[in-house]
Amino acid sequence: MSKNLFSLFLLSILLPISLKAQDDTKAIIKNLYDNALTNKQAYNQLGLLCEKAPGRLIGTPNSFIAVDLMKKYLEDLGADTVFLQAFSSPAWICHSASATLLMDGKKIPLKIDALGPSGSTSKKGVSAEIIEVMSLDEVKALGREKIEGKIVFYNRPMNPSYFNTFRAYSEAVDQRVWGPDIAREMGAVASITRSVNSNLDDYPHTGSCHFKDEKIPAIAVSTNDAERLSQALKTNPHLKVNIKVDAEDIVTHTFNIIADLKGHEKPNEYLVVGGHLDAWHNTQGAHDDGVGCLQSTEVLRLFKETGLKNKRSLRIILYMDEELYQSGGKAYANYSKEHHIHNYFALESDAGGFTPRGFTTDASALNLEKIKAFLPLLEPYGIQFINAGGGGVDIGPLKETGVTLSGYRSDWQRYFDMHHSPNDSFDKINFREMQLGSAAMTSLIYLIDQNDLGQ
Repeated sequence: MSKNLFSLFLLSILLPISLKAQDDTKAIIKNLYDNALTNKQAYNQLGLLCEKAPGRLIGTPNSFIAVDLMKKYLEDLGADTVFLQAFSSPAWICHSASATLLMDGKKIPLKIDALGPSGSTSKKGVSAEIIEVMSLDEVKALGREKIEGKIVFYNRPMNPSYFNTFRAYSEAVDQRVWGPDIAREMGAVASITRSVNSNLDDYPHTGSCHFKDEKIPAIAVSTNDAERLSQALKTNPHLKVNIKVDAEDIVTHTFNIIADLKGHEKPNEYLVVGGHLDAWHNTQGAHDDGVGCLQSTEVLRLFKETGLKNKRSLRIILYMDEELYQSGGKAYANYSKEHHIHNYFALESDAGGFTPRGFTTDASALNLEKIKAFLPLLEPYGIQFINAGGGGVDIGPLKETGVTLSGYRSDWQRYFDMHHSPNDSFDKINFREMQLGSAAMTSLIYLIDQNDLGQ
């Protein structure tokens, strides 16, 4: 038999097997979606989490309620092992925050919230004139001579022309993250940051800021009040604001929640799936990141209920403290080193529970191409891309050990309307959108498990 005839003979044998395997895979994925879209268990649990444990920032009483609630839920789902990974971390507790515009003998309350970990004030608060700026560089250029003794007001909005709101957020958020400390270095007594929000509304959006040394009071003001404040300053540049913040720094002993579903062939290789359990003090944290936690638990439930046999062990991690000091992700990475854990792949959901759009992947060129090859199987369910990109804050520390990382991405247009604000509540969750994401994540994990990556 000639070489060409032999090749055709082999192809005639192998092709039907390949097509059958592909058809089997399509049927499995359809079954995952069918189950996800008809089961409200995770959706109902998310509602319970938002109701019983809003404001679950690390170290708060509600953070421990959330741990107990979700540990029991994972046990009830039938995980082979559920345990609490203990660690210690700094924490910041905000008791209250307020700000008042002093204008024409009137005291006009502003809609604000404290940034974490803002410095505190006395009970009387701190009052000073406001100086409006649009960038960190502007504060540095003005220098101590013009900044000292004043309150710096950062008022650069998110760019509304960008299609990708995460891009607009990344370009505006430096004011919140580094602005208070730059203001402090120039002698400011406090800082006000325009909420990093794509809408004009009355919701203050909090978030983290970083201080190198000492701290000053740092607050975020709603976008509507930022506009009003800016207009008032044009009429009277000597306006004053009074800011009050009551907060404290503590050290807390807390936990990541870890649940495993043992693998049948390679139980010592772990497919990590997770979201972060903590949420800012002013919010139910439905989209950020309660939904990511429940989508992660759905991976375990869907594997069990549809009878899938995972070759590798599934490891669901609900991380504590993504928002403030990112201590949970670091703690798990350290735990992995100490216990010689082989984390094979890690997937994070922390970009909202809206309509699925795709996955970003931090991997070698070879592994990226292997994962991108799964796209045709996921496209019928709305997954539009598998691109190079970041995995996520909590799984990020695993990168140094060579783990392939991936982040689930939902539609981003409405995400920053709610991010870190009271507007991020359970009523903003759409069941179908949430569960389309749960099924997409489960499908990707199944495909990764069945088709080995390069190491």
